[in-house]
Order: sequence, then C-alpha cells, then structure tokens
Amino acid sequence: MKPKKITVEASPEHPDVLDIRDAMQQVMDYFDLLTDRGQPDVVWNLVFASTNSPFTAEGAPVDLRTNAPAYSLVQGHVELVERGLARLKGGEPLDADFSKEKREIARRILRRNLNGIGRTTIDLGDDAVYKIEPQQAERSLAAINGEDDEEYEYLFSTFARREFGSIEGRILDLSTSYDEPAITLREHRSGREIQCRISDDARDEIERSLTAGDVWAHRRARVRGIINYDASGKIVRVYDGRIAFIKTKGTKIKDIHDPDFTGGLPAYEYIDRLRENELG
Repeated sequence: MKPKKITVEASPEHPDVLDIRDAMQQVMDYFDLLTDRGQPDVVWNLVFASTNSPFTAEGAPVDLRTNAPAYSLVQGHVELVERGLARLKGGEPLDADFSKEKREIARRILRRNLNGIGRTTIDLGDDAVYKIEPQQAERSLAAINGEDDEEYEYLFSTFARREFGSIEGRILDLSTSYDEPAITLREHRSGREIQCRISDDARDEIERSLTAGDVWAHRRARVRGIINYDASGKIVRVYDGRIAFIKTKGTKIKDIHDPDFTGGLPAYEYIDRLRENELG
C-alpha cells in the first residue's frame, strides 16, 4: 500500500474559485472514511498538500506508539472502504460491512460535488480512480440512499426512477417518515402534497430556522434532494433533502397596473383581436 491521495477541483462555473472550507472538509471526510475506529493509535499523517487549485492531499497511516508506518494495521479497513467506493462508482449499493457512520460520511463527500465542488478524484488503488462529478454524485447518492428504503420500496412498488433535483412549494406540515424527520410540501406545479425526508446534515439547521409560524403561514420553500418518481412520471416524494426558504415580495395592484396595456382599445375589442390573432 502507498499513501492515499484525494484531489479537489473547483466548479466549472467558477474555475478559479475553490472554497477552502469545502476543499478542507472534503479531505477531512475522506481520511475519516479511511480511519479505523478499532485502531485508536493509528492516525493518517499528512505527507503532501498542494498550495493551489486543484487542491491535492496525500496521507499515510502512522502508529503513534512507535511513530512507524502502519499500513498493515489499516489495510483491511482501507480495502473495505475502497471496495465500497468502487461499488458507488458503478451505481451499486454499499455492502453490510459499511457502517452507518461511514455511510453518512460518504454522503457528505458526494453532496459537496453537487454544491460547490466541481470534481473530487479519489485513488482506489491498482491504478483505479473514482472521479466524482455532479452526474456521478447523483448516481452514487441514489445508490447509497436506496439501500435504506426497503419498506418504502415494498409499499411503493410503482417506483420508476430517482434523480437529484429540487421542488418548490408551500410548507404544510412537519412530520416523520419511518421515524426520520420530514416536511410536507404542497408542490406549486402539480398542487400535490409531497413528503420530503430531511437529511441528517440539514436537521440541526432546520430545527434552528423553521418555526411553527412558518408552517402555519405555509411559508414558501425549496427542498433539494433525491426525487422519487412513479411510473407515470409523478413525484412520489423527496428524501435526503435540504430546505431553503424563498423570499417573496408582496405585489400591489398599483405595481402591475398599466393604463396603456390595450393601446387605447376598449377591453372587449382588445380581447376579440387577441382571440383572432390580429394584434401585432
């Protein structure tokens, strides 16, 4: 085994801007994945870090008791993680050996590639790499999240596809979905009530920002996460969601009133011409 490497690149929308918080957290989460909690005396020592974008970091395991390399102590755990990442790369679910804690770390890594980071490249060993770009991140998130929904899949056998995206609507209710926090939204396009399960990352934020008044006032919001569709293309629900409130500006009649809208024509004549497609 050799030192493990991760490279973080900026979004194509801002190729010269890489948020240092995103880059550092991405690196920290990657090496947290590689850390075996059963080996408390082994840490990943930073052996290299680039000073510009793309940001690259390399780490090697060290036994603090001897200050010696500890590749043999972490090899089994590292191989487990790399097998899991390889499965996600292929759109396959993680196996049972991947703990709940490690699953959440993997989710965080993937989500950043949908919000700020353009590409994350992880060395999987044997010259294999896992390049995580937005489309790949969506595919991997769908795989990692799908494995937690056996009951849901049973109840909603008409489920057809999943994709990462967002819906907008009015907040109707706070609830739970399989004992997980959720928000019910009336989706503004279809008027249907959609249940949105909230991600672990967003839970604390929502607890701080969402009030009973927001629910009673049916505040407008956008939920971004994994969208489930049925066979007819209708949204069934959203999960692993994050919520953002949409600010609305009150509009008064005087703001939209235009006395010259009909060009001087009486309303009935304007409507008749409009129907006959006679307006230039």
